[in-house]
Amino acid sequence: MAGGGTAPPLKVGDVLLLIGVSMLIGTLIIQQWDIPTKVNAGEDPIECPENACLKGTSRTFSGDVLEISVVAENASEVDFEIYEDGEEVLDERLFSDANTSADVSYESKGGKLTWKVKVLADGADAEIDVDLKRAYFLDFAPYLLGALLTAAGVAKKNAEYDEKKSDVLDAIIEDEDQSN
Repeated sequence: MAGGGTAPPLKVGDVLLLIGVSMLIGTLIIQQWDIPTKVNAGEDPIECPENACLKGTSRTFSGDVLEISVVAENASEVDFEIYEDGEEVLDERLFSDANTSADVSYESKGGKLTWKVKVLADGADAEIDVDLKRAYFLDFAPYLLGALLTAAGVAKKNAEYDEKKSDVLDAIIEDEDQSN
């Protein structure tokens, strides 16, 4: 340490607890914090110079479901294009305005999904929400791993406490009365 002092080493139980709880909280925040993307017209001058659009890519398993929802600020038609491994699997045009959302859903057969959403009204801004629902429980693997690490940390701390409690302390009691 910089001040010349010493610090006790971290115990394994403390490290397991720290990592496990961090995984649980971090996974909860990352997976549940879903904010729709606000897209303004003209943000992507190459793909959509005068329209609001958003595109993305996802690696999927068979049975995964891609859900896209669009709410345009002005009345507009919305184009949805979804490609799976380079082959077009969905091309739809729906209506959306401030009160009506345009929603599409596609169940993947497994592979690379590429999607593009384009609001067709010139100068129209939109809010786009894309969700990928996994068929397998892979989203829950970090929760399981975090819970196992936390449980191992608690068990290790309890074992260390029991070990410390059962230690016999030897002490010599001296009489401090020097009057003799």
